[in-house]
Amino acid sequence: MYKVKIVLLGEAGVGKTSLVYRFVQDTFRESYKSTLGVNLLKKDLDIEGYGATSAQIWDLGGQESFKNLRQLYLEGANGALVIYDVTKRKTFDKLDEWISSFRESRGQEPLLLIGNKIDLKQRIQVSEKEGKKYAKEHGVDFLLTSAKTGNNVEVAFKDLIKKILDTLTQ
Repeated sequence: MYKVKIVLLGEAGVGKTSLVYRFVQDTFRESYKSTLGVNLLKKDLDIEGYGATSAQIWDLGGQESFKNLRQLYLEGANGALVIYDVTKRKTFDKLDEWISSFRESRGQEPLLLIGNKIDLKQRIQVSEKEGKKYAKEHGVDFLLTSAKTGNNVEVAFKDLIKKILDTLTQ
């Protein structure tokens, strides 16, 4: 069985915890308490071409106060979902910080950029075009998701896991 460690990165309130619970338990709650430090979940799944895989998912608190713990949590990560909230431009503007802290710690391990909360169509502040452009400039893949509806959530995690396994088995 393959084992991978994935970290979820992004500002507080972008929907990291909602994405994890949608993926692991296929549930959605309207409100979560802020993640303090780190929340650790695990899901065993079958990845095409690889078979049984166990994903350890580290949901990191996005608050500034946890910044000094970030490097510790990134230790041993095989890849990351970097998430912003499409309805809050400031979460998009902070992506450089998240990507560079991951790159400093983990080098060129696979990253997937996620624009979350696409179900809130009337409130979107960051267009899909902007997200794609940013991803291209930083050499990362890009997906839009909605933890609420489940749109692209499983695809996001499975794509990242497959990319990680491709890297590990080269």
